[in-house]
Amino acid sequence: MRNKSIYASISVLPMLLISCYHEVDMDSYRDEDGENLLTLNSLVTPDSTVQVMATRTYFFSDIHNDRTYVKGLDIDIIVNSEKKEGMTYDTERNLYISDVKVGPGDEVGLHTTFMDKTITASDIMPHSVSIEDVTVSRQGPVSIYTNSDFVFTYRVTFTDPIGDGDYYFLQWDAVDPRKDIMMGERDFTHELVFQQLANQVHATLPGWEPYSPYGLPFSDKGIDGERYTLTVKEIVQMPKGSFQWNLTQMKRRFRLHAISKAYYDYLVSALMNRTNDKGLQGGMIDLGIADPVKVYSNISGGVGILGCYTTAESEIDALKIVGPFPKQ
Repeated sequence: MRNKSIYASISVLPMLLISCYHEVDMDSYRDEDGENLLTLNSLVTPDSTVQVMATRTYFFSDIHNDRTYVKGLDIDIIVNSEKKEGMTYDTERNLYISDVKVGPGDEVGLHTTFMDKTITASDIMPHSVSIEDVTVSRQGPVSIYTNSDFVFTYRVTFTDPIGDGDYYFLQWDAVDPRKDIMMGERDFTHELVFQQLANQVHATLPGWEPYSPYGLPFSDKGIDGERYTLTVKEIVQMPKGSFQWNLTQMKRRFRLHAISKAYYDYLVSALMNRTNDKGLQGGMIDLGIADPVKVYSNISGGVGILGCYTTAESEIDALKIVGPFPKQ
């Protein structure tokens, strides 16, 4: 086997005008356990049957263009300690599928063997939490990115169940991208629950601010048992002459996912594993100075995630509430 190596370049002080190069033999880090590690991923919701993707791990320096699916596994589903039917493999979707559904409050488990090793996982389906109200206000035009930016402030109300340990994921999107005012930049920065998330992420990525082009997880820390209103914003750019001035609707669909603790831990660890953040730690990871962060896994004997979630939705048309944009 041809020896493989990587090269790490670390810039020294600019006044020295030199760089140090260090050759690292990565093949010495290969081992049989790593090459025979099974990855199981399954996100379970009451609205669909249990499905599982099984793949093999690969050494990070190897050329890897596609997943290596593992077929021929005997995967059992256990719901509330009762063994259900085995799963079958769908060759078109490369998924193990079943007819089993899991309800709120149920414990779901997976059991299989791979390379003479037992692989197990379990999680509990959370109860759904309703979105009780969504309101919106508008500010603008203001100068944030252009001279024609508008800030929409959304207030999403729900009631957190009494008792610590509830976890969520908030996202919102345009309902019909062909008819709606285009999605702007989501702003989670000033909301308490996302500042709590930032404090957690700061342990690994100092300086990280709550941001995502999709949505973010949060816990009930500081709001346990309360009827609470999340306050988030969307920055919409409306440059003069844009076709968007001719659109008459701005429908937004809000989704509040109640997620299991395992799924929350996985999502937070994925945030911590980002290396393109502006925080000091992110830059150090890019240079190879600090240890990379491991993504959370609840698969015993393998890696991956078995996560559960339920979803509540609410839809509004922001322009019907705040009125049309002011004329140019």
